[in-house]
Amino acid sequence: MNKKLMSILIISFIIAGISSAIYTTPASIKSKNVDLKESSNNVLIRINVSKKILLPEKAEVVGQKPGKWIDIIIPASELQTLSAMGIDYSIIVWNLERYSRQFAGQYPTLEEMELELKEIAQNHPEITQLYSIGKSHMNRDIWCMEISDNPGLEEGEPGVFYMGLHHAREWPSLAICLYIIKQLTSRYGLDPEITNAINNRRVWVVPCVNPDGYYYCHDQGNDWRKNMRDNNENGKFDFLVDGVDLNRNYGGSCNGDPWGAWGSLGNASVGHGQGSSVYCGPWAFSEPETQAIRNLFIENNICASITWHTFGELVLWPWCYRENTTTPDDEYLSNIGKEIALRIGTQDGEGTYEPMQATELYPVTGDTTDWVYGYAHYIQGKPLFAYTIEACSEFQPSEEDLTQICQENFDGAFYLLQEAENIERNVKPRVIPPIIDDIKYEGLGKYIISWKQKNPDANPEHYQIDELTGLALQIDGAESGSKLWNLDGFSITDSKSNSGDFCFKSRNRKNDVSSMTTKYPVPVSKGMNLSFYCSYDMYTASPFFYDCALVEVSTNGRYYEILDKFTGSSRGWEYKEYSLDKYTGESIFIRFRYTTTYFTAEESIFFIDDISPIPNFSSVKILSSNIKNTSYTIENKTSGIYYYRVRGYNEHGWGDYSTLKKLCIDVEKNNPPEKPTISGPTVGEAYKDYEYSIKSVDPDNDKIYYLLDWGDGNVSNWIGPYNSNETFRVRHQWVERGNYEIRAKAMDEHLLQSNWSDPIKIDLTGPDVEIGEIKVIFGAKAEIKNTGEETAYEIPWKIKITRVPLIMGSPGLIAFKKGIIDAIEPQSKVYIKTGMILFKPGIWEITINVGQEKIKKLYLVIGPFSFEL
Repeated sequence: MNKKLMSILIISFIIAGISSAIYTTPASIKSKNVDLKESSNNVLIRINVSKKILLPEKAEVVGQKPGKWIDIIIPASELQTLSAMGIDYSIIVWNLERYSRQFAGQYPTLEEMELELKEIAQNHPEITQLYSIGKSHMNRDIWCMEISDNPGLEEGEPGVFYMGLHHAREWPSLAICLYIIKQLTSRYGLDPEITNAINNRRVWVVPCVNPDGYYYCHDQGNDWRKNMRDNNENGKFDFLVDGVDLNRNYGGSCNGDPWGAWGSLGNASVGHGQGSSVYCGPWAFSEPETQAIRNLFIENNICASITWHTFGELVLWPWCYRENTTTPDDEYLSNIGKEIALRIGTQDGEGTYEPMQATELYPVTGDTTDWVYGYAHYIQGKPLFAYTIEACSEFQPSEEDLTQICQENFDGAFYLLQEAENIERNVKPRVIPPIIDDIKYEGLGKYIISWKQKNPDANPEHYQIDELTGLALQIDGAESGSKLWNLDGFSITDSKSNSGDFCFKSRNRKNDVSSMTTKYPVPVSKGMNLSFYCSYDMYTASPFFYDCALVEVSTNGRYYEILDKFTGSSRGWEYKEYSLDKYTGESIFIRFRYTTTYFTAEESIFFIDDISPIPNFSSVKILSSNIKNTSYTIENKTSGIYYYRVRGYNEHGWGDYSTLKKLCIDVEKNNPPEKPTISGPTVGEAYKDYEYSIKSVDPDNDKIYYLLDWGDGNVSNWIGPYNSNETFRVRHQWVERGNYEIRAKAMDEHLLQSNWSDPIKIDLTGPDVEIGEIKVIFGAKAEIKNTGEETAYEIPWKIKITRVPLIMGSPGLIAFKKGIIDAIEPQSKVYIKTGMILFKPGIWEITINVGQEKIKKLYLVIGPFSFEL
């Protein structure tokens, strides 16, 4: 791919307004007349525009008032790029590190924060419990303060979770959380409202989600946003490439929409480049900090949360990932957000915080609130209203302003704490997939299918049960159309293929998300693998933002687990394979997702072919859609294999299906083939064909297909069918000397695969022969030496002499001779030669090949005399 390194990133903000205050601008600094060549510091600037703007890709958005202004942090050296782009700006802070040092004393060091938390817990043991919920990358504790009348005890009370400092430089978010802890503990028993709330709620507060980042930024005086992940694994911190944005590392919206999934780009403020300030990490929940927060949410009865950031004086709620997309609870969710905002006065005292759905600020994927709300709603089947508050109106408020900011934000937080009971009591959860019990045989051809509802609070009105029969697992090469897929951006193309005439390809569009998802779930049996071939050439020229493809699976069609991701370019078609043993006994949807940046190139496309196993059912029949209890009787079934799935209905509509439950009636269980055996040469040379014999036995005597991995980057397609225990012979040629390992695996006609065979090692290093002295006297004669320790056998050789059309004689072939050297003893030599050549003066080009060695030389030849040129 011809890649062009582009230096600008599109940020789709529509911002109106003309003027803004400049807080700390040195008198000598203007927008466009500063000598920036040697400037390496980070600068905080404000931009006032009324249309979509392009920003340098190193720009980091840190604050915004939609319709008024946008504040960004940018290296000073990039300001000239802004000027060249015609963007007018005002400098708020010229040197962020130096500026922040003025205010660092207002905030505790990391150690002081820990001591303060321990002191509060010691002074209020009856209502507090302080514990670490996990360790950071640098082994620092992530402290959580639980506040309740019986801390640590699950009493069925609604829970509320407050968090601060996902981003290292957003110190006020930590201060707000500490203030909340102090107010709730110090006023307990004195303030009736607070006392009642603590007696009837559980509260968790994590003031510092990112202790490594806070220590590096606040305690050590470095301007920083992300955590301290060692991305390049060199054992030291490199600010240009290290760190993950923790508020881009959560698991996505969990609603099945690929645009909301972790790592999806679209128009979102997120990047897959390690150098990006919004780098989402190598995979969802890759970071110990986000894992700790995830576990606390999953393991406790939490129905409301706030995570604080800075700045902008905004109250935000999901969805965060795409404009014009709202949550199922949007009316109540937004009303509470508005009430929170009304209780938080602005820094200037002239109004209150502005409430809005988060996408009005800018789209994001992998953020806290989308995952918190989505996972609770779609996976856990419970209400959990999640909010983000962008506190403050400036980067680092004064000590006086900080006190007021903490007081105002406490009022908003306390309102949500009081409202938590209503959220838990009044919000009806959706029906999540039931769990089908073992199917019970009652005798006389009667079977009872029963199930459990995982979230009985959803109070399903009725259930539906489907029967699926005629399962065929296929290798899908797009030759029969797309009927087994739900395509959204992917399509079938004949522009290239791994086999056959067609394959699937992604859409090529800027800021995009393409996906293709299996129509039916795959019932997974032990030993099953997902395999496919892919070819790609993606935009990766920028260290900050580049395209990415992912393969992922889901047991519910909502939350997808990533098996692998791809960036850069493949070496043609590459074979990929993943064990599905983790999902044995469940049924999974398979999804491919491709997401692009603004910079994506025209040829940046992801191709997929020969995907296996892809399910197809010959019949999908609704047995009943009005079942009032949690069981169903089936009778009079003939021999065969049947699959059943169940879903429930309430005011949210139909919930998601359960995993498939299999029923076999008078059918023997199918087993995968045994792992193959391989026999054939183990020593040889490159550029020679060698034949190998492969054989496997299928316990059910099914037909068998074979897949060969030759160890040189070449993997065959599935070859067959062959009978069980029938020997399959295949030839292969390696094109480079070296040591290789051959592996094979077998697959039966039901797509059950064996394990890989034991590898057979191949030594193709060849004989250690060298071409020595060449003599040209009425022909050519070359010395061939064996420099190795073993006898070299059957070494092919050839000599070719061509006259070059320069000074004398007609051009063309003069001589060609080839042969085989039977053997050369170690440290010995032999000679090869042409016959006698007379009356052919001129410039000879002599080419000699011996085994893997090749040499080419020019000689001026006149009679018996020759001169090497």
